[in-house]
Amino acid sequence: MSDDVFERLDRAFENNPNADPKRLLWLADADPSYLEAAEAIVDGEDPTEPDPVDELSSEDLDRDPSWSSWASADFEAPTPGIWPEELLDREQWMGHVEKKPFAPWADRDHPDADPDKDARWKWGITDNYGDGETIAMAEVDPRLDGRAFLQQEDDPFVYVDGDDVRDPETGDVHPAFIAILEQLGATYADISQSEAGVHAQYKGTLPEDVKQAAWQLDEDPWGSNEDLPSIEIYDGKRVCVATGQHVPGTPTDVREWNADVLEPILEATDQVDTRDRARNEEISVDREEYDLEDYTPEATSSSETTDEIRDVFAAVDRLDAQRVAEKTIVQRWNDTASTSEGERAFWPTWGSLSDGGTANIVNDQRWQDTGDLGGYGGPVTMAAIDAGEIRPANARPVDGETWWRGVERLRDLGFAIPEYEPSTDDAYNGDGNERAVSALPIGQLDALEPADRRRFAKKRGLEWPSTDSAREELFDTIAEVIRNEDVRIVDAPTSLGKSYTIASTRWGARTEITGERPVVHLLETRDARDEAVDVAEEHGGEYHVLLGRHEACPVCAGDHDEEITINGEPASEWLDRQCEGKGMAFSAAHRYLAENNDQGATLPCSEESQCTAIAQWDEYREGPDGALEYWPLVIATHNFGYAPGLRMHNNIVVDEEPAFEQELSTDRIRRAVGAYLREIDAPVTTWEAFVQLSRHDDYQGDAAKERDALEDVLYEEPDRDWYFENPDAHTLAPALARAIFRAEDRANGRRFGKTMHEPPRLEAAVRDDDDWNREWVSIVLDESNDVRSVRVVPDFGSARSVVGLDAHPATPLWQANTLPWIKTTEVLEPEERQLWRRYERGLRVVQVGDATRPLSGDKALEWLNEDKLEALFDHLVDEYGTQFRTAITTAQVEDRLEELMEDAGVHRPELMHFGEEKSRNDFEYERVGLVNGCMDPGDDYVLDLLAELDLEAEVETAVDDAGEEYRARGRGFDGEDAETAQEILASVRENHIAQAAGRYARDPTDPDVNATVFVRTDAMPTGFADVQTPGVEWVFTDLQEEIVDELRSSDRSRTAKEISEAVGCTKEHVRQTLERLSDDEFGEPAVHVSEGVGSHGATLYSESGLPSVGFVDLQESPTTPYGDSSRWALAIRDPDARGDVDQGVSDGSSGDTTQVWNWRSPPDAGD
Repeated sequence: MSDDVFERLDRAFENNPNADPKRLLWLADADPSYLEAAEAIVDGEDPTEPDPVDELSSEDLDRDPSWSSWASADFEAPTPGIWPEELLDREQWMGHVEKKPFAPWADRDHPDADPDKDARWKWGITDNYGDGETIAMAEVDPRLDGRAFLQQEDDPFVYVDGDDVRDPETGDVHPAFIAILEQLGATYADISQSEAGVHAQYKGTLPEDVKQAAWQLDEDPWGSNEDLPSIEIYDGKRVCVATGQHVPGTPTDVREWNADVLEPILEATDQVDTRDRARNEEISVDREEYDLEDYTPEATSSSETTDEIRDVFAAVDRLDAQRVAEKTIVQRWNDTASTSEGERAFWPTWGSLSDGGTANIVNDQRWQDTGDLGGYGGPVTMAAIDAGEIRPANARPVDGETWWRGVERLRDLGFAIPEYEPSTDDAYNGDGNERAVSALPIGQLDALEPADRRRFAKKRGLEWPSTDSAREELFDTIAEVIRNEDVRIVDAPTSLGKSYTIASTRWGARTEITGERPVVHLLETRDARDEAVDVAEEHGGEYHVLLGRHEACPVCAGDHDEEITINGEPASEWLDRQCEGKGMAFSAAHRYLAENNDQGATLPCSEESQCTAIAQWDEYREGPDGALEYWPLVIATHNFGYAPGLRMHNNIVVDEEPAFEQELSTDRIRRAVGAYLREIDAPVTTWEAFVQLSRHDDYQGDAAKERDALEDVLYEEPDRDWYFENPDAHTLAPALARAIFRAEDRANGRRFGKTMHEPPRLEAAVRDDDDWNREWVSIVLDESNDVRSVRVVPDFGSARSVVGLDAHPATPLWQANTLPWIKTTEVLEPEERQLWRRYERGLRVVQVGDATRPLSGDKALEWLNEDKLEALFDHLVDEYGTQFRTAITTAQVEDRLEELMEDAGVHRPELMHFGEEKSRNDFEYERVGLVNGCMDPGDDYVLDLLAELDLEAEVETAVDDAGEEYRARGRGFDGEDAETAQEILASVRENHIAQAAGRYARDPTDPDVNATVFVRTDAMPTGFADVQTPGVEWVFTDLQEEIVDELRSSDRSRTAKEISEAVGCTKEHVRQTLERLSDDEFGEPAVHVSEGVGSHGATLYSESGLPSVGFVDLQESPTTPYGDSSRWALAIRDPDARGDVDQGVSDGSSGDTTQVWNWRSPPDAGD
C-alpha cells in the first residue's frame, strides 16, 4: 500500500514542483501519516514508512479523518516518562531544583567555578552535563524536582513554551496556542510541572534579528489560571525543563517546524525587529546621514515648527528617559529593588504587580527589559509602545514611520519637541506616474577640482566610496553569500570587477568561506571565460578550466570530417545533430561515435590518449596535485551548469543573467513527442490526439480511462538506442510530454506546464558514482497549442551556495532561470553607485530627449527618425571631431546607423548592437559614445514570462474614435501583477541600455580614462542619467536650411530683408527662423541679434555657431572638445521627476532653485 502512496506522491511532486509537503498530501490523496514522506520527497530524499502515532484510542480511530497535525493530541491525560530519544542520547542533561539546574553527581569544587560557590549549580560548566541514562539514575535524588535539557547556541532545536495555556483542572488548551502549533507542525510535546503549561520542541531557527519571541495570547486568563496565557520561543541557550509528561497523539521525536509560516507569525505578533517595518521614505531619520556635530537647534519648544530635522533630534536628546517612562510604560516604580547607580526599576504597564518588578529598568537615556521579553529603547521607543505602535516584547529602537508616530506621541504628552514641517525643497511628491531620475548636483560637482569635490559633496550629505573600498565591499558581499550557503544576486555596477573578484581570489586559502568546496565560475561567453582564466593564472591560484566540445575535441570541430563518418555523415555534423538537435550529452554521443563510426576506427582525438573533452572531467574529479583533493576554482561557460558534478554541493557563481530557454519549434516538439508516444506504446500516438486527451477534464467514461492510462505510461523511458537511431528523438521528449499533459490554464490565453526531468544517461557504461542529475523543464503554450517557449533550468537547489553577478539584475528573469526564491543584494546604495560611476570611474551619462525610441521589429527602420539623427550627428562631429566615432543600437538598424554616421563625416565609425555588448570591450578607451534607442521584446515575451511565473497582467489598451481597441501608448499593463509585467519589460530595455553605456570608461583605476555617453532613450535604470538634455529640438526645413546657409556664408551681419531676397522668401519667415536661433536661455545663442543698429534702424543678424541641419541642445562634455565650444547652446539640466519641468540646483541657498545650472560659474571651492 505504501509503495502506491509513494508513487502518487512522486508523481504529484513532479507535476507540482512548487507544492509544499501538506499540499503534496492533498494532491496525492494521502493521509497525514505520510507527511514525513512528503517532506522527504520535497527535500529530494527517499521517503520512509510512516511511524505509527502512539496512544491512539478506539475513540480516536472512530473520528472523521482530519488534516490537522494536532487533532489527535490528548492534553487531558499525559503519558509519563517519555522523552525524545534524540535528546536522551545527548550529554546535555541536568537535574533541576525549582527551575534552577543542579547536577548532584558533579564535582562541587570544579576549577571553573568560584572557590566559594557550589559548582554543581553551574550549567555553564559542561562537565556537569550527563546523558539521558545519567539523569534517569540521578532523578531519584530527593533534592531534584525533575530534569532539564540544556539547549545550546549551536543546537538545531527550538523550545516553544506555552505558559498558562492549559487549564489544569480540565486539561483544555487555549485555541490560540493550538493554532500556532498547528501552523508550525506536529512534534514532541509535554505538559509542564504546574500542569498549566505546554512545551513543544522543534528543529529550526529564529531569524537572525530575533533573539527570542514572546507574546500574549489573550487579554483574559484561560480556564482556572490566574495569569494571562502567553507563548515564548527560544532557539539559543536555554534551560528547558522536560517533565516527560508526553502528550498522547503527538510524535515521540523532535521534528522540523514549518519555516514557511514562521515569518508571517512573527510579523503578525510584532516579533520582527521594528527597523524592518514600513518607513517614511521621504525624510530619513538615520542620524548618520546628518552632520550633528556642534549643531545648535533653532526651534526648541512644542509650540514652534521647524523644517530642520536636526532640531527634532536635539529635542529628543534633551528628554529624560525616566520622565518619559513615567508617562508611558511605568505602572509603578519599584525603588526597593537593587539597581545600578542612576537606574530605576519598575513594574511595566503590560505586566502584573505580582511579578518581581526588577526586570525592567530605566536610566536617563534608555529603558531595558532584562527579562524574557528582552526589549529596549529610548524615549521614542517607549512612546511608540504607549501609542500601541509596537509591542514591548523584543522591542528595539524604532525607525521610519513608527519613529515619527512616537515623536508625535511625545508631543501629545507635553514634551518640548518642535513640530516638523518639511520645506517644499526637501522632497517632491509626484502623482506616482512620473519617471524618477537623478536629482544629484552633478553639474556643480563637475565644475570643481577633484580635491574639492568630495568636501563639497560631503557637506551636502553625499559620499561615494573609492574604487578600492567599493571592491572590498563587493568581495565581502560575495563572501557572505558563499559563507552562509545562501542564494543571492549580487547587484554591482559594471567595471567594479565582479568577474575579476571571483577569478583573482585564491579560494583554496579561503576554506572558512567556501566550506572546502569548489567555487564554480560560470560565465556567459568564451571570451569572458578566457579573460577569467588569464586573471586566475596571473594571481597564482589553483584552477581548472572546462572547454566546450568544439574547442576540446578536434573531431567535433570538423578537423577529421573527411576520414571519420557515421552512416555517411561527417562526424562533426553528426555530433552537432545529436547534441544540439536531440539534446544529447556530448560524452554519450562521442562514445557512440567511437563505437559505431563507418570506418570502425579509433577516433583521432583519442589515439594517443583520452579525448580532451572527456579527459577534462576525469581531471576535474581527481583534483590538482598536492594537498587539496578538489579544484578551488573551476571556470566554464553557462552551459556547464547542466553538469550535475559541477553543481552538487559546490559554490556556484553565475556571472551575468543566464538564459536557459531552448530553441525548439512547435514542429520539432510535435515530432519528438509523437515519436516518444509511439516508442512507449501510448494509448495515443499523434500530437493532436495527445493534446486533446490531455485537456479532457471529465473523470468518467472511456476518454477519462484512456487519459489516465496515458498518464501512467508517460513515466516510461525509451531504450538507449532509440535516442540515437530515431531521427525525431529528443532527450527532452518524455519531460515535454509530461509538462504538456499537466499544463494549467494561465492568463492571456496561455497554458503552462512544468515537470522535473532526469536526463537519460546514454553512455554504454555509466559509472556507479556518476552524479544524479535533475533539471526543471517548463513549457508555455498558446490557445492553438503552439509552443511559445521552452525552458530547461538546471537544478541549482543541490548547490551549497549560488551567487548571481549582475550590474542591473531583473529579479523575475533570474528566478525563472535559476531558483524561484533567489533575491537581490546591492553592493552600493543608488546615490553611491551613481557618484562612484561619475567620479571614480569617470563615466558620464547624458540622456538625450525624453522619448523611449524602441528600435526592434519589422518597423525599426521606419522609427529611426533619420532627420533628427542627422542633426545630432552634425552637432557631435562639430563638437568632438574624431573623438566621436562609436555607437550602440539594435541589430535591426545597426547598418543604417553606420551609413548615417559616415554621411555626417564621422571618421571610421564603429558600432555594436544590443545582445553582444556584455562580451565586448572594444569601446573601453573611447572618449565619446552614443547609445541610440532601445530594444523592445514585444508584449508576447512579457506575457509568456508572466505565465511561467503564474502572474496575472494584461496589456493596457485604449479605444479610438471608431470604437476600435488598440495598444495604449506608454506600453503599460493592467491587472494584479502589472508592476511585475512592467519590471520585466523595463529589465530587457534598461539592462541593455545600462550595459551598453557601461562599455565605455572601463578602468576605474586610471584617472585618465573617462567618457561621456549620450543615451537617446529614456529606457534606463532610475538614477542612471547624470544629466538630461532636450536633444534635437528643431530640424530645419529646406527653406530654413537655405536661410541658415545664407547667413553662415556671409562675412558680415545681414538684415532679414537681405536674406529674404537672397533665398526667395518673406522677411517674416527669415525673422522667425533667426529669432528662434537667438534664444539665449541655455547659454551662448547660435545667432546674435543687434536691434536698431542697421540702416534706417533695421535689425542685424550675425552667426555665432550655426548648426547645419537643425538645432541640438546638448550637455557640455567633460572631455576636451574639438573646436570652439561656444558655438553651441549647451544646457545643463537636472533630470527630474516633473516631466517637462527641469528642476535645477543653483549655487545659492537651498531655497533658491533655478531651472538651469550655471556651469560657467562653478560653486566656490571653499563652500
